[in-house]
Amino acid sequence: MFRCPACHAPLDETTFSDPSHCPSCQLPIETVDGIPLLVRDRRVIEETIADARRQGLDAWYSKPQLGQWVGPYRHHINKRRQWVEGVLAERAVRRDREPAVGLDLGCGDGTNLHWLHGHFSRLYGSDYNMLRLLRAAKLGIDARLFMADICDYPAEDDCFDGIFFNHVLEHIPDDAAALGEVRRILKPGGLLILGVPNEGAAFWQLAYRLQPKVRATSDHRHHYTADSVAAKCREAGLTVETVHPIGWGVPHWTLDAAVRRFKWVDDGLEMLGRRFLPGQSTSLYLLLSK
Repeated sequence: MFRCPACHAPLDETTFSDPSHCPSCQLPIETVDGIPLLVRDRRVIEETIADARRQGLDAWYSKPQLGQWVGPYRHHINKRRQWVEGVLAERAVRRDREPAVGLDLGCGDGTNLHWLHGHFSRLYGSDYNMLRLLRAAKLGIDARLFMADICDYPAEDDCFDGIFFNHVLEHIPDDAAALGEVRRILKPGGLLILGVPNEGAAFWQLAYRLQPKVRATSDHRHHYTADSVAAKCREAGLTVETVHPIGWGVPHWTLDAAVRRFKWVDDGLEMLGRRFLPGQSTSLYLLLSK
């Protein structure tokens, strides 16, 4: 399953609980509370996060994420989960077939591990933020967690049946490299579910113009539309099966959060938006394969 992030030699997962190293290049494999750090240089990642915090973006790297299930966008978050679970239930990664290996890529605090777990016989979760991985570990979910750099991923080719890559790509400067790595580790015939904000759409560009301070406090490196993210995936060699919009709102961030905390408002905006403004959704979900 795993390979050395430095020389790409195979790694024995059973040795990660003890101080170990790559048998080929001798790269030390550190662990923190049983979580292996499968990165070339942990200090580079820590400095990247520290630099973002110095720029006033601390909330993106430290604010707890479990609050999304009770926050103002909880109804929208649940719509996303329900759609993804429906896809997993009827598509390629079922337990009643051959054992399925799943990955929550950029798992953060582990907010999705509890429901993803039921769709895979083995579930892995990775992130590059140690704080978030430690929080995920405390949830007690049966998932193998590890630190990883998405653009230099420590997994062998063709090893995951299903990958959930949820609202992470927009944060990665080199999104093309990230998608290339995801394609590499996805099994032929496997399923990649990619979720991104639809922030390149006119509605949400207007929201940023109305509240420019919000843009200044965001670490989103890319503002995708359905066409632009689909094109980026095709360039990475992925096959785009479906682009599914989810969620519609009001193009003003503060007002949007205030009104969509009511389920009837969120449902009403969804119904109207899907009918009259299909290109202006809040989120985009793509089903991809190779």
